[in-house]
Amino acid sequence: MNAEDFPVHENPNDFFLWLKKTSEQIWESVEIERGVFGFQTQRETKWLEGLMEEEIKDFESELGFQFPEIYKFYLRNMNGTDKPAKNIYGTEEIVDFAPNFYSYPRDLEIIRDKIKWIYEEFAIDEDKVKREKIPHIIPIVGHRFLIADNCAEHPVLSMYGKDVIVYAPNLQSFFVGHVFRKGLNISTESAFEIKFWLDADREFLNE
Repeated sequence: MNAEDFPVHENPNDFFLWLKKTSEQIWESVEIERGVFGFQTQRETKWLEGLMEEEIKDFESELGFQFPEIYKFYLRNMNGTDKPAKNIYGTEEIVDFAPNFYSYPRDLEIIRDKIKWIYEEFAIDEDKVKREKIPHIIPIVGHRFLIADNCAEHPVLSMYGKDVIVYAPNLQSFFVGHVFRKGLNISTESAFEIKFWLDADREFLNE
C-alpha cells in the first residue's frame, strides 16, 4: 500500500473502524516471511470485539489510572487479536508465540508485568508516579507503550528497560506504522512533557 492509501480520519472512531476492516483484509492472505526475526501476524488473524463501557472502567480500575480518550476509542472497536503473533527466528527451527496486541482481560497479567518491569528499571513505584506526576504507561504490544496522561498528545514509546525512544507521535500513527509497516515521521514536540521516560542526555532535551 502507498502513503495515499491511508485516508485521514478526523473522527477517531472512523479511524479505528477503517483500521479494523483494512487490516483484517490484509491479514486474510498474509504470509509469514522466511528469514525474518521477530513476531509476525498470522494468516486470517482477526481483531477481537471491542469492550463495553463498564469493561473499560474495570480495566482502568485494574491498572489504577484513567485512560486517554483515544485509547478508549481503540478499546471500543477492538480488543487485541484472536491469534498470537509468530516468531520463526529466521529459520522456523524454533517457533515462539506472543500476543499480537494485548487484550483485556486475557492479557492483564502480561500488561501488569510489563508496567512493573519498566517501573523497576526506573526505580519507581505507583506512589512516586502519582506524587511526581510521571505519565502512566499502557502496554499496547511487545515493548510499545502508550503515554496515558500528563501530556497534550499521547505518543507511543518504545521501552526496553531504560532504553526508551519516541516511537510514534500518537496512537493512530503507531497503528499505521505497525500494522502496515509504513515509515513514520517522529515528532519530539511532547519531549518535555514525557522527559522522565526519555534518556536525559538526548540532544533535544538539552537544548
